[in-house]
Amino acid sequence: MLEFHKLTLEDKQHFPTTSRYLAYNYYYSFARLWEDVIDLSLCKTERALYLKIGQTNRFFMPITENLPLAMEELEEYCYNTKMPLVLEGVTSDEATYLSEHGYTIKRNRDFDDYIYTSEKLINLRGRKLQSKRNHISRFEREYTYSIRTMNNPEIRDECYKMASTTWLAHQEDVTKEMTEELSALKKALDCWDELNLIGMIICIDHNLTAFTIGEIIDENMAIIHFEKGDTSYQGVYSVINQLFCSQYLSEVKYVNRQEDAGVAGLRKAKLSYRPDLMVEKYKVVQ
Repeated sequence: MLEFHKLTLEDKQHFPTTSRYLAYNYYYSFARLWEDVIDLSLCKTERALYLKIGQTNRFFMPITENLPLAMEELEEYCYNTKMPLVLEGVTSDEATYLSEHGYTIKRNRDFDDYIYTSEKLINLRGRKLQSKRNHISRFEREYTYSIRTMNNPEIRDECYKMASTTWLAHQEDVTKEMTEELSALKKALDCWDELNLIGMIICIDHNLTAFTIGEIIDENMAIIHFEKGDTSYQGVYSVINQLFCSQYLSEVKYVNRQEDAGVAGLRKAKLSYRPDLMVEKYKVVQ
């Protein structure tokens, strides 16, 4: 019988550390899971690492080198607990495999990952990205700014204050998802060193204007976990995106900027950078 416990920092050792297994799916980044507020629990056996969402019948795909045996173990657990098996955030290859073995799959476009080459985000070449270059040029003409790392705890505290005041004040409607994101941000900032996060801020007139937080998985992939800016400074998001990638991610092939969660403005912004890859996500039911 599988026995689950709440996710702890000590569980980081069980998670994959290369993008080969992650398959560009940021769901399996330990930092991302630690930040989340989905009440995740974990069980490690000889066959696999299992991730359970809250007190429900929902799981992420097992982290394993032998998926058939892992699914057999998970199916037995759900049978014994009289719960139907539901898998969330399943990538297309895994969904196809499970569909061939009797599972029902349903695409969830809102949770597809947006993947870009770092070269694209740094150089912004081509006519289709001309508007991004224009935003950056205008920003540089209008403002005198400086950039700093987020290695200092005091700077990280300022980032949280900025997100929970200035950034939140610019939102038309404060949603449950926004407050949950702030809780996730606080968890990430509190465990900065343990999670191996990297970050950068932009200051205008010595005032914190924007920040971004990411993680380098390996030479193939980095993940952007948070990005917040004061939109009264036009072009600030284009600038911090380009600067962070050029300063920290130039040696990484791909950058995962996560999903859009079905938010129209966020989807438009992510598509405007012309993603090189999209990691399709599915819900799978036994």
